[in-house]
Amino acid sequence: MAKDYDVFEEGKEVELKYNSIKFGKVGDFFEGTLTDNSKKMPNQLSQKHEVQTIFVFKGRRGSLHLINDKEVDKNATTINPGEEWSFITGKQPMLKMLKDAKIGQVIGLKFTEERPAKVKGYNKTKIVKVVLGKMDDEYVAAQEADMNIDFE
Repeated sequence: MAKDYDVFEEGKEVELKYNSIKFGKVGDFFEGTLTDNSKKMPNQLSQKHEVQTIFVFKGRRGSLHLINDKEVDKNATTINPGEEWSFITGKQPMLKMLKDAKIGQVIGLKFTEERPAKVKGYNKTKIVKVVLGKMDDEYVAAQEADMNIDFE
């Protein structure tokens, strides 16, 4: 490489697009292949700072009314195949439902119901149905090829 190479002039800028799964309206749903569940972080909004798990998915399909600045979008966002989406939760019922999910497995999340908050001043409780599907053969094959390992 030449000494006069300037990465800022000649390099390709990488753009990070971050998509976070947030259910705004009953009926919103997401389907994707689980690609990572190893990241954890403290909930900075909670006084207890509970640990949250970040589930990362390769989107397959879905429709979400996203939430921006506590306002639910009027128009649904369509999930496009291949997009990366994250779902962050520290809620024990959700973690228990997702604990058996395997990397490479197709997962469905559907916002089915909203219940009043048990504590005055808190947000309503969102009931999200979790469906553990089959393994994504295409994803698993690509991972095996990249790492030269057998997932089975």
